Amino acid sequence: MKKTMIAGMAVLIGLMISGSVYAMGTGGWHDMGFTAVANLNIDSVKKFLKDTTDARNELILKRIELMKAYGAQEVNYDKIASIQKEIIDLKTKILDAAKKYGLDKEVGPWFGMKHGMMGKGMRPGMMGKGMRGMGQGGMMDCPCNTPQ
Repeated sequence: MKKTMIAGMAVLIGLMISGSVYAMGTGGWHDMGFTAVANLNIDSVKKFLKDTTDARNELILKRIELMKAYGAQEVNYDKIASIQKEIIDLKTKILDAAKKYGLDKEVGPWFGMKHGMMGKGMRPGMMGKGMRGMGQGGMMDCPCNTPQ
């Protein structure tokens, strides 16, 4: 009886794991799979990175500034809105450079832009100190995550 139960549990766990792996799709890299990375032109990526260094650094700093603005004692919503607009402008500038080098489909998910949309839901600190606490949204889409 015990051996049958253990064997049944092993089969069940195996099915659950294989189902999860199957559901992940093509490699789990933002639904693009290995071929999206393998087909990148390295020279284009180098030029893109060189051209956008300042904008990407500024984006990281603006995200930190946004998190601090949300965490302030007295939240200034005008300041938060202006920082968010600056972040959107920086993302647009970076994506325009990516389009110039033919990398917009590969670079877009890094900045939370998929299918022409800005972001994928809640961003860092958007829920304030409510249900999930400050900054729980995370910046999973950026290849250069900033500390929380």
